[in-house]
Amino acid sequence: MERALTGRSTRGSHSFQEDRMTAPARDFTDHIPRIFTLDESAEILRVKKSWLERKAASREIPFSKLGGAYHFSTDHLWRIFFQYEQVPSTGESDEPAAIIPRRKRQRTAPADPRVVPLRPRTPRTSRQSQLAA
Repeated sequence: MERALTGRSTRGSHSFQEDRMTAPARDFTDHIPRIFTLDESAEILRVKKSWLERKAASREIPFSKLGGAYHFSTDHLWRIFFQYEQVPSTGESDEPAAIIPRRKRQRTAPADPRVVPLRPRTPRTSRQSQLAA
């Protein structure tokens, strides 16, 4: 290394081992994120594979596309989880909200007595059996 810094030619004067810088061995496994396939991610999130694929295709959830396939990191899975989290609303009282009953639609008679109300058609299978008889 000193020869390279002094400007002297280093060609052929020493072996390759002298020039090579040796770095201490490091364990990079702590820095490599865990990557899950579509099937594994669907199992972890407990959703259907088709739902996860559809959401990724429509760009509604974070993902990585490696080799043409969807892949998800642990960070992606957490972000998906929190994206669809339903937090209860903070109300002023501890009482549950009042349930409002649905009103049934009341049929009104037509204003003109000559108007005949529409009727639904009979199902196709019933019509075919009537025609065959």
